[in-house]
Amino acid sequence: MLILDFDGTLTDAEEEGRPFRIGYLQDLATIVGRPIDEVTELCAEFTESMMADRDRHGWMFDGDLVAPASVDPYLRVMPVARMLLDHFDAIPAESTRSRLLDGILYKYNYPKSNICFRPGAYEFLAAREGTDTWIVTNSATDPVRNKVSELARQAGVPGSLDWLVERVFGFGKKYVIEADFDALPESMELPGLSRPVLLRRKRYYELLDRLRGEAGCSWSDVVVVGDIFELDLCVPLHMGGRVGLLANEFTPPYEQSYLQAHDRGAVLHSLAEAADWI
Repeated sequence: MLILDFDGTLTDAEEEGRPFRIGYLQDLATIVGRPIDEVTELCAEFTESMMADRDRHGWMFDGDLVAPASVDPYLRVMPVARMLLDHFDAIPAESTRSRLLDGILYKYNYPKSNICFRPGAYEFLAAREGTDTWIVTNSATDPVRNKVSELARQAGVPGSLDWLVERVFGFGKKYVIEADFDALPESMELPGLSRPVLLRRKRYYELLDRLRGEAGCSWSDVVVVGDIFELDLCVPLHMGGRVGLLANEFTPPYEQSYLQAHDRGAVLHSLAEAADWI
C-alpha cells in the first residue's frame, strides 16, 4: 500500500505558495494597520531570523510545536506572522491568534495558490494505476481532487486519473496532537534537533490504520511518501512502515540525516527517484 501526501510532495510548494503568501501578508498589514511595504520588509527580516534558528521556531498549533516552519511557504508564514503581531503588540491571546492565523487567514488565502506540479507528477501517478495507492492530505478534499483531475488534463489525457480522484482523503489533521491518545508514545528524538518530535497525531494515525486494515496488510507493507517528516512520516515510521522524504532546499538537515541512516527510510529528490525506490 502506498500513501502519498500531496502539497509539496506532488507539487512545487514554493511556486504554488507565492500568491498565498502575498495575500496573507496583505491581510496581516490590515490587521496591524500598517502599510504593506512595511509589513513585507519586517516579515522578510523575521523570516531570516527564523531560518537562522529553525529548531526553536516552528508551526505552533493549539500550544504544540507540530512541524518545522522552514519547509514550505505555507508553514514559514505562521511563526513570522506571530513575530509581526508581537512586534506591534497585537492580538496577544494565543488562542485567538491560532484561530485567526491557522484558521481564517490560512483558509481564506489558500485558494489563491497557483497550481504547479513537480516534474514527472503525471507519469508517477499514472504508473500507480491498479495498485493500492491513496492520497492523504491536510488540505481540503475537493481542491486536491480538482488538482489531480487538472494534472491529467495538463498531460493531455483528461479523466485518466479518475481512479485516484476518489482515493483522496483531505483534512488529515496531521498537525493535531491529542495528549491522551496512548496508541503512540508521546514523542521521539531526532539527533541534531533540540526538541522532541510529537507523535500522538490521533486523526492521522486512525486514517492510515483504517486504510491499512481495509487493505488487509500489516504496517510493514505500508509505504508513505511526503515532504515533511513530522507531518507525513513520523507516525507510519514508528508503526513499522517504510517512509520516503521528498526533500527540497529547505528540508532540515537533521531529517535527512535521520532517514538516510534508517533501514526503513529514504531521502528522495525527484518523483522519478521516488518511483524507483518504491
